[in-house]
Amino acid sequence: MNFLYRYRGIILGFFALVLLAVPAQHNLIPVSGAFLLLAGILFRVEARRVIGEHSRESEKSAPELVTWGIYSKIRHPLYLSNLCVGLGFVMLHLGWCTLTFMFASALFLFVVLLAFAEDKFLEERFGDAFRDWAAKTPAFFPGSKSEVSLSLQKKFCKRSFFSAFIADRWTWVWLLFYSLLLVLRRRFLSF
Repeated sequence: MNFLYRYRGIILGFFALVLLAVPAQHNLIPVSGAFLLLAGILFRVEARRVIGEHSRESEKSAPELVTWGIYSKIRHPLYLSNLCVGLGFVMLHLGWCTLTFMFASALFLFVVLLAFAEDKFLEERFGDAFRDWAAKTPAFFPGSKSEVSLSLQKKFCKRSFFSAFIADRWTWVWLLFYSLLLVLRRRFLSF
């Protein structure tokens, strides 16, 4: 599992290259793909807003267990954002077809394996505090209750929306670059 975490960016880049190599399956852009892409971006910015500075290194680290803000609703909002963005690109490029479900399944499996590895790391690092939080907080899909009040969540946010967005600037550059590649491929290499 450490391999998956260490090379997660390269693995996601491989998914992107494979998708880029597949011919577009339609001429219409499905709204569901654009919605997933936007939702993924918003999840990512909100998660970054709450956690503040963090390491982008290849080794897992956690100076504290973040359990407020969006992390009081779901344990893995960054992984959920990656899943939404990846599925959004797949939908925009392929629409609804069998290949879409193949890509979605592989991406979902990758993200779930990363989440399991992170949960294991956090449990080893934080013990009962993690187990208590994990018992109340689903991994990916928000529950109906949260024990952290909205005012307390805002108090603990470490960044503004804008500074959280800027903190991920290289993510946005790569997403824009990849979007342009897909558009150019669709426009000039329709085979």
